[in-house]
Amino acid sequence: MDSCAPVWTDETLRELAVHGTEQFPFTCYHSQLGAGTGPCASVPWHWHREVELVLAQRGEAHCLLAGGQLTLAAGEGVFIHAGVIHSFESPAVADIISILFTPEFVAPAGSAVHARCVAPFTATGRSHAHLTDAVAWQAETLADIRALSGTVLAGGPTVELDVHTLVCRMWSRLFRHMEEVVPIARAEQSALMHARLRRMITFIERHFADRLSLSDIAADASISKSEALRCFRRGVQTTPIEYLNRYRLGVARARLLATAAPVTQIAVEAGFSSTAYFDRVFRRSFGIAPAAYRRQREQRGG
Repeated sequence: MDSCAPVWTDETLRELAVHGTEQFPFTCYHSQLGAGTGPCASVPWHWHREVELVLAQRGEAHCLLAGGQLTLAAGEGVFIHAGVIHSFESPAVADIISILFTPEFVAPAGSAVHARCVAPFTATGRSHAHLTDAVAWQAETLADIRALSGTVLAGGPTVELDVHTLVCRMWSRLFRHMEEVVPIARAEQSALMHARLRRMITFIERHFADRLSLSDIAADASISKSEALRCFRRGVQTTPIEYLNRYRLGVARARLLATAAPVTQIAVEAGFSSTAYFDRVFRRSFGIAPAAYRRQREQRGG
């Protein structure tokens, strides 16, 4: 079990820390809120692509969400869905256990389990659930958080398998009770939409030269293809692929004017699958072939 590290975020409040590893995207933290000025004294606003489950072991913890504040008494907890903006603090001192894992830790994208039991939950626009012993399924989830903490502490040759088994059991329960998970508030949904949009745009601008699909763009933001389409249509009035092609065209146009590189090379470097496709898309946008566009601008002096 790890102690928490300072929370560093980018301009969208996305946490930059890596939780777990690429091969095993799961982490269990033990933190003490409200104690002095350490990195865990309070946890600032942030979001991450991991699901988070928190249990207050001792003292009172406050979980702040865009839709309000939850007070966690000792023995209570909270489930926070991937991508939901949140923070933690305590009026005194509180010991908490935090479990973080990516939805893909339950089952990889492309698998039948992911399609049936993971993707539908991540696409529902659900935010969080306050967990108490008063509700049977929530009490069982709290018990699983304790069990996960104990499993990680105990270690052993099958610790990864044991952790995965417990996480899958917990996810199955959350999935079956997803209608009891609070929907994302409208204001938070707007903030989240822009955060996701910013993430996808950044991904496109960094990887435009690669062969990208709608699935690739959506996966980087840990959302469904339909949610990616919704974010782009509401945010920038286009689709992810149209935005990608527009960005590629902008890169190609700049290189046409700034370099003497062959059109074929420019098309490939800008991410177009073929010169013919590049020519077709370029004509549709600028009304002229790429080579002719370059000659025309050279004759005009820029």
